Amino acid sequence: MANKKHILVCLLLMVSGFSYQLIAQCETWVGSAQQEEAENAHTNYRSALKMQDMELAFAEWQKAYDIAPAADGLRDFHYMDGIKIYKEKIKSEADAAKKTEMINIVKDLYDQAATCYESGAIKLRNCDEACQVKKAGQVLGRKGYDMFYEFNAPYGENLEVFEQALEKGGEVQEYIVFEPVANILVYQYQNGKVEAEKVRELHQKLVEAADYGIENDEQYKAYYESSKARMLAKFAEIESDIFDCDYFKSKLEPMYNEKPDDPEVVKYVYNKLLQEGCDKNDPFLAQLQGEYESYAAEENAKMQAEFEANNPAVVANRLYREGDYEGAIEKYSDAIEKEEDGDKRAQYYFSIASIEGRKLGKLQSARANAVKAAELREGWGQPYILIGDLYADAAKSCGGDAWGQRVVILAALDKYQHAKAIDEEAASEANRKIGAYNGHKPSKDEAFMRGHKEGDVLSTGCWIGERTTLRVQ
Repeated sequence: MANKKHILVCLLLMVSGFSYQLIAQCETWVGSAQQEEAENAHTNYRSALKMQDMELAFAEWQKAYDIAPAADGLRDFHYMDGIKIYKEKIKSEADAAKKTEMINIVKDLYDQAATCYESGAIKLRNCDEACQVKKAGQVLGRKGYDMFYEFNAPYGENLEVFEQALEKGGEVQEYIVFEPVANILVYQYQNGKVEAEKVRELHQKLVEAADYGIENDEQYKAYYESSKARMLAKFAEIESDIFDCDYFKSKLEPMYNEKPDDPEVVKYVYNKLLQEGCDKNDPFLAQLQGEYESYAAEENAKMQAEFEANNPAVVANRLYREGDYEGAIEKYSDAIEKEEDGDKRAQYYFSIASIEGRKLGKLQSARANAVKAAELREGWGQPYILIGDLYADAAKSCGGDAWGQRVVILAALDKYQHAKAIDEEAASEANRKIGAYNGHKPSKDEAFMRGHKEGDVLSTGCWIGERTTLRVQ
């Protein structure tokens, strides 16, 4: 029983000491015997601050703060001005130990101000109890800001202060807190010092606070917007590791809703959601997939049309494979008009000649285009082989009787011989055809009966209209 009484007494002493400390750090000059001295010191240091006389400001501030840390209980000047004065002193302090001591004083002043707001010792006008707590949170937010940017505090300690600020201030935060918290969280997560769950929790609080500021603080709306954007850019470094599909949907759906007819937006949102593991069967993704495929089909069609317009020879080749010979010729003709390179134009003329002669039976036109091809590419034997083939194939229909047919074969052999003579690459094919048709030359007896001898010049009939020298088997 005696031990229990002893413990109770100790606890009461501890509570009393804490209460006294709380009252002391939030003491005002109202009703104090030193009120006039405190007010005079307050006026003096405020004037010195305006004049940038930091030495006088510190001396007078110290008097005012010692008497009444909370001034008249309606403002936080003695805390915030003290912080301002000490931060100036820190800049010029070379002694590391003294600088650390002053940094600790600054942090303590922030804590005192927050405590006085939360306890109601500093009472703001038109501010209820919840409002007072939120104000305490804002003060702690500024403390965290200074710890991050000016005091280079350890991230773990710094994060604890920001967490207190978010807990007390809720959605009412100054725009200055978002970036440092994001930087700390990303670093701590990447180095295994904070769990993904905590990052998600604080991320949500920060976004809610940023949105609240954008919605409700017209004066600093732009600052909230830019600070939020930079915060989210930092979180983007780890968002794929800590967030699920729902997060990315909530993030990207507004982007889509803003420009639902922009194919690049549809493409990005769709691919990003797939990348982040969203199910293709999700209704939103299914909608995006349909739009994406529709846009892709339209875009591909446009690209194909543009490609075909610029590459008619490619289209001609495709049409030929599809059996559209007239269409192929039309596209080869377009290619000839667009092309300046003589060799390529020669190839297109040859392709037209080949289609006309072998597929459409337009023999005279085929020969004319083969001749154009030969004229554009000197020393090319293939056009003459083609003409020889056209003659040989037309021997029965154009030669009339057996003698006339054999004369046409002679004209065909002339073309094969010419191809062989001007083009080594064509020689092999020309020799095969010469070997195949040599047996169809007129016989010596047949020539004699018609009054001809070898070496005579003969004319072919029909559309061929060639003159050839008589050779006999």
